[in-house]
Amino acid sequence: MPLPATPPQDPASPFASMRGHHTGIRYPDFEAARSFWVDTMGWRVLQTWPYGDLTLAYVLPPAQDDFHLEILGGPGAAAQPRFGDVDASLAVNGYNHVCLSVENVDETLVELRKRGVDIVNPPFEIADISARLAFFRDPWGNMFELSERVG
Repeated sequence: MPLPATPPQDPASPFASMRGHHTGIRYPDFEAARSFWVDTMGWRVLQTWPYGDLTLAYVLPPAQDDFHLEILGGPGAAAQPRFGDVDASLAVNGYNHVCLSVENVDETLVELRKRGVDIVNPPFEIADISARLAFFRDPWGNMFELSERVG
């Protein structure tokens, strides 16, 4: 099923200047988080800076410059729930996942498995959004969706 037409933009909105920029994720250990995103996932560090007792960094996907993942790392972070699968995670309010579009979900999963990344669910398709999806998680349980446009 094709996606519906995009609703018209509203340049007169008082919020017309809003754009997506980054998602921030709090980690208990900055270097471990940086290593996961840079060494395991192949992402690039744009900038690193201190903030109180924390170290922060923007990391970028290998071939995209306009999406940032902000790593906030340092002591004092409490563990979060670790869900066995995507459906179990839907029973809790709040942050659920970050979606990353890919050309081929299956090929991406093969590479993630080679790198020891935890795959949450096998791929599945949702015809209503014309997408093939899969989920993986970082070593701290944060979930990320892979989305491939199909049909």
